[in-house]
Amino acid sequence: MTPKVIHDHPDELNVGHKKYKIVQKSLAKDSLYGCVEFQKNLITVDPNQSVEDYKSTLLHEIVHVGMDMFGLGDDDDMPTTGNEFLTTVTSNMIVLLASLNPELFSFIFSNE
Repeated sequence: MTPKVIHDHPDELNVGHKKYKIVQKSLAKDSLYGCVEFQKNLITVDPNQSVEDYKSTLLHEIVHVGMDMFGLGDDDDMPTTGNEFLTTVTSNMIVLLASLNPELFSFIFSNE
């Protein structure tokens, strides 16, 4: 399926020590809106969604990358955590990734 919209944003996520390529392609056959392939440093987001849903999915996949960076990748690997710990990890992750990727986060949080 050809994407109906290609969203205009940077095509990579810089996490400091490596970069993840961001690809826009249909994931309908997999019944997914987005996914991360950690072994390939690849984020794929299906562009065949509303702009709002696309941005939310892109951010969702970026948070997966960030959680993995901070040792919270697999549900099985998750320690028993409290709200304060998860809030600290998530806010630190977003600040770090937003500072390394200002154009990408500008796209995600724009009103367009």
